[in-house]
Amino acid sequence: MQKEEKPWKGPQEKSKSTIRWKMSKEGPETQRKSRTSSQIPIPRRCTSTWTTKKEPRDQKFPSNRDEQLICYQTIPERRFSTDRAHEIIKHIVDERLESVEYSCSCLDISKELSDCIKTAVKKLLYDRYKLVCYVAIGQLKDSVVNCSSRAIWSPSSDTFTEYIYKNRSLFAVCILFAVYKD
Repeated sequence: MQKEEKPWKGPQEKSKSTIRWKMSKEGPETQRKSRTSSQIPIPRRCTSTWTTKKEPRDQKFPSNRDEQLICYQTIPERRFSTDRAHEIIKHIVDERLESVEYSCSCLDISKELSDCIKTAVKKLLYDRYKLVCYVAIGQLKDSVVNCSSRAIWSPSSDTFTEYIYKNRSLFAVCILFAVYKD
């Protein structure tokens, strides 16, 4: 079986391209029956991406020549709540750093806080979100700290929340990034 493929012209074309199948003189049992995902154009202006599922070699191709499609969800069903995550971060940091003085042990405290925050927010059960927690603790005595981060993300599904804590000897900056995994 040979295929003729109409080339896909890109995102400016409004209709999807089609793939036509041309039957060869050989019988259907001797023809090749699998296709790869590179043979199907993916429309660029949709909320889902479709690809084909590869057929095992011993399995017969469906008689009606329908493709088995897998849908990848690119938009979350439930958006991440930054307000709820902010409340959790505030509660954990305030409780842990209330009576702490700045010292070299703050390195271990920042790792502990980061793990604790990430674990607590995971209990909110947001499917398919990757959580990245950043905690920095510094001395409050005549110090200047500049922090920055760069990321490529989708503003419609990815988000972050932050909390800044201060007591008489230290400050803590806590940032939680929630990135949706397609």
